Amino acid sequence: MIAIKIVLILAIAVMFWAFRNRSRVGLRAGARVAVILLAVIAAVSIIQPSVAQAAADQLGVTRGTDLLLYLLVMVFAASSLGFYFRFRDLERRLADLTRAQAIREAVSVQGLPRGMASPALPDRTAEQRARLS
Repeated sequence: MIAIKIVLILAIAVMFWAFRNRSRVGLRAGARVAVILLAVIAAVSIIQPSVAQAAADQLGVTRGTDLLLYLLVMVFAASSLGFYFRFRDLERRLADLTRAQAIREAVSVQGLPRGMASPALPDRTAEQRARLS
C-alpha cells in the first residue's frame, strides 16, 4: 500500500511542476489556485484516506471515494467547458484572420476592382480588435 501512495504523490508533484514551470500554459490566477488546491486535496486524500471519508460524512455522501469521484466529475466538466469556449474563440479568430488574408492576397494578385479607391478589407469592430489583441 505504501508503494502506490509514493507513486501517486510523485505523479501529483510532476503534474504540479508541469503547470507551475511552463510559461506557455498561460493559466490565469484563479486556475493556478484551483490546481494548487486540487493537488493538496489529492495528496491529503492519498496520505490519509480517512480525511476524505470525514469530508464525505460532513457533506452527506456515503463514501469518501464517491465524494472524490463527484469532485472529479465537476473538475472534468468545468475544464471541458473551458476548452470548448477557448477553442470556439480561437476558431472565430482564425476565420477572421483567414478572411482578411484572403482579401489581401486577392487584391495584391488581381488588383482593385474597378471603381474602388481602396481594398475592401473588412472593418473590425471594437470587440473584434480587442479579441485579436
